[in-house]
Amino acid sequence: MALSVWPAPEDAGVVGPTGPAGPQGPKGDTGATGPVGATGPTGLTGRSAYKAAVANGFSGTEAQWLASLVGPEGKAGPQGPPGPPGATQASDAWLPSDLGLRSWAFDPAVGASAGVYPSSGSVRITSVVLHSTQTVSKIVWHFLGYAGGLLAGSNAAIFDGAGTRLAQVGDMAGESKVPGVHNAGGATVAAPLTASVTLSPGIYYIAWWFRYDTTAMDGPMMLVAESSAGAPPGRFGLTNTVRYGVISSAPGLPTALNAGSFTDGPNRFWAALA
Repeated sequence: MALSVWPAPEDAGVVGPTGPAGPQGPKGDTGATGPVGATGPTGLTGRSAYKAAVANGFSGTEAQWLASLVGPEGKAGPQGPPGPPGATQASDAWLPSDLGLRSWAFDPAVGASAGVYPSSGSVRITSVVLHSTQTVSKIVWHFLGYAGGLLAGSNAAIFDGAGTRLAQVGDMAGESKVPGVHNAGGATVAAPLTASVTLSPGIYYIAWWFRYDTTAMDGPMMLVAESSAGAPPGRFGLTNTVRYGVISSAPGLPTALNAGSFTDGPNRFWAALA
């Protein structure tokens, strides 16, 4: 049997029909990274901001141009709220508030323990200082003895640094304003004002005019600072601030005070506000 060849030699120029596409083959391996291309040419240098300003009409040096960039100082902003008050005394120091008071002439524990009479018919003045706004309703003293002997017209008041009367107790005859004090060592007494008063920070005068029978010594014995000197000063500091004073033989409690009329008294009476 003779061998047959396909395509037959005589059919070599004939192209058969295209067969169907075969299935996609698997993904080939990633080829190696090609070499880095050559660096391109350097671009042109841009104009500085100063040169741009000159090109737009600025005339001056570069330093002057830099200075022109600083604007005028702005207005001050509103003041912020006050911070908490700082400590003004040692933590172991007694403050008036520790004893229920708004202000005092001095720590009463360092006053002389002996009582002193304020003199009938004399105006006694003791100053106190407030470092914050306070509402005050009472004038306070420490009586080492009192039998209710104040006579009609006896009164006490608070004055500001200019001598203007701001509040008063009113008639203190008998025991209408303060009770009698008969115990050893005495007691702190508080005379109510006729109306409370709100006081801003500053120095204030507490003044009182007590009238009583000096023969029977019916007036109150009052706590004083150490006063063994014959006439201790009532003015202190470089401001010559009056802290203690007296107006002798006054007809009554004045409606206004003149610090120039105060004289140094032999006693420095303790007084406070509450």
